[in-house]
Amino acid sequence: MEMSRLKRHLAERRENRRIASERISTLFKLARERFDREPELAQHYVDLARRIGMRYKARIPVELRRMICRHCKSFILPGKNCIVRIRQEREPHLVLTCLNCGKHMRLPLKHKVAFFQKPKR
Repeated sequence: MEMSRLKRHLAERRENRRIASERISTLFKLARERFDREPELAQHYVDLARRIGMRYKARIPVELRRMICRHCKSFILPGKNCIVRIRQEREPHLVLTCLNCGKHMRLPLKHKVAFFQKPKR
């Protein structure tokens, strides 16, 4: 491939990923708005967003990725179709229970160190 042709190809790819990311965030926003009235349509929007991400190799942001069950790939909203709990065993973590498939997802919580805390010796 000629150098300018390669640059053009990479620029097109970058632009496609940018557009894909915008579409993904828009579809998640629409899914959140429609979930109460039409859960099937909201699920369709999320499936479409996942396919767009896979097609253009565009990563779904973490805050949006957490709205998808890792097991059944369904759209989940806390208080609607998933249960959120905080657990302290071992290390503090968040447990999301999907009410569609019944599986659990663990999300670690970062430790916050107090600013004026004395260092341990």
